[in-house]
Amino acid sequence: MNSLIRFLLRYQFFLLFLVLEVFSFWLLSRHSYYQQSKFEDIGRTITGITSNRINKVTQYLKLAQTNSTFSQENLELKRQLAILSTKYDLLKIKLGDTLVDPLYSYKLARVVNNSVNKQYNYLTLDLGSQDGIEREMGVVSAQGIVGIVAGVSEHYCTVISLLNVDLKISAKLKRSNHFGSLYWDGKYYRDVTLSDIPQHVVVNVGDTVVTSGFSSIFPTGIDLGTIKSIESKGVNFHSITVRLFNDFKQLNTVWVMAHKHDDERDVLENAVNSR
Repeated sequence: MNSLIRFLLRYQFFLLFLVLEVFSFWLLSRHSYYQQSKFEDIGRTITGITSNRINKVTQYLKLAQTNSTFSQENLELKRQLAILSTKYDLLKIKLGDTLVDPLYSYKLARVVNNSVNKQYNYLTLDLGSQDGIEREMGVVSAQGIVGIVAGVSEHYCTVISLLNVDLKISAKLKRSNHFGSLYWDGKYYRDVTLSDIPQHVVVNVGDTVVTSGFSSIFPTGIDLGTIKSIESKGVNFHSITVRLFNDFKQLNTVWVMAHKHDDERDVLENAVNSR
């Protein structure tokens, strides 16, 4: 306490000078609009400089947290890239050489809407006419066929799902190449029916069913599923239940595929059929 008193007594005139100076500046700023505006400008400048310095210091102190956030985002991007890369590799395995077949082009799309519990199921993809998508293009995933493009807008397209009772796909037995029609009966979403396989053909549970390639929409040899059960249909044909490789409840990314010479093939086949 004595030290404080001695300090005040020693510097009393200097402290009084400072008080009077501050009071004078206050009076000057309060009674003159011009001076008041100047002091406000100075105050804003000082505040801005101070805030800028504080912000830089704050950002510097948060560098570790920022780097951690960027590292986590980078890790997530790498994880998503790895997932897409894996799905791409799986697609190449499932489709074999068709992925590099110059007759087909592929566009990656994301499923934005899907249904599996109706008789007439459809999907919506995030690609449209501006991406070169057209009606009757095939849609596949890493596990097999998804469906056929039915409608196209500028940014989206709808796909008639394989789980639609109106859709039939030409398919064949991988082991013997005997072909028939593959369709969904509207019941369990993992099972479809392969019809028109003659009864003299030896068919075993577990045999693989693939696309026949008789339509330009899908190339031959895409794995569809395995035979789950076999029943007799009349006296001429088997009725075969096929368990799909594709789980339509887990569809996320798919590929829209286009045959580069589809129009040429259609013109030729239509000319023959019209005779």
